This record gives sequence, C-alpha cells and structure tokens, in this order.
Amino acid sequence: MKPRETDLKWHVLYTRPKFEKKICEEIGYLRFENYLPVRTVVRRWSDRMKKIEEPLFAGYIFVKKGSRQGADLLQIPGVIRFVSTGGRPDVIADNEIDKIRLIESEGRDVQKEDYFSVGDPVMIKQGVFAGITGVLVRNVNQQPRFMIRLPLLKQAISVEVSAEDLMSIN
Repeated sequence: MKPRETDLKWHVLYTRPKFEKKICEEIGYLRFENYLPVRTVVRRWSDRMKKIEEPLFAGYIFVKKGSRQGADLLQIPGVIRFVSTGGRPDVIADNEIDKIRLIESEGRDVQKEDYFSVGDPVMIKQGVFAGITGVLVRNVNQQPRFMIRLPLLKQAISVEVSAEDLMSIN
C-alpha cells in the first residue's frame, strides 16, 4: 500500500563522504523525493580555477518517506544509516527544508558555520590560546565566551574568542 502524500515526512540519510550525488541518483530510481542542498565554490588547481558544486551538508541527504518505508534506501551503496534518536529515524519539518531551499535558491554565497551551543566542550584551534579546551559559556552578539574550569580551586575564568578559532570536541 502506497502512503498518502500527507504521511510522507522528511528524514536524513547519513552517507559516506563524496557519495552524496550518486546516492541521490539511486534514490531517484527508487522513486523517493530527495534533496541535496549544494553550494558553489571556486577550487584552484595548478593550472586553472573552476567553479564546482559541493554538498552544503557533507555526508547528509534529505529524503521524504513514509514511516514504514526506507529499508531499500539502506541497501544503496554508500548509505550508512538514517539519522535517528532512540532507534527511530528523526523527522525534519517541511518548513526547515523550505528554509534551506529558499536560501539556496537565492544564489548568494552560502557558508556552512560551526554549530555551538552553550555548554558544549570546545577547543581553541588557533591563535595564542591554541590547544586549550574548555566550555562555551555564552554566545552573545556573535562573540563566543570561552570558559576554563579550575576544579581544584573551584574557580573558572572566561575570555571572548572568535567563533572561527573554536572547534567542537564532542
């Protein structure tokens, strides 16, 4: 029994790197709606510069399916698994997909950003504080505040750092 259009929900497939476009082609053969957001970047080779499209979210493809569908998607070479919580594939709201499509369709320079939340363990990857680990305390006005705890003294210190200097250590 084929699911009704209203029963179909967006899910996320986690894939091997650099397999996204081929997997989308295979998903199309299985007649599932799918979406791979891309961005145009300029790559430099030794003899030329070239504009290429690369996935905005490397290793991830959005696919619309019913709750009882999807086993055949996992058989496609390069597909690793559905992104899930508690063993159930996570659902992405239609309006989230619509937002990504709208931003992508504008043709502007879209940049992928690191996603940090307050409380995330992070490490400073460059600059005078390179290699120091700590916790993101707050992210106010685009300027993250980085905290180092000193449990022995039951004290902590914090400093503002550039978001580009941080990397997640989860």
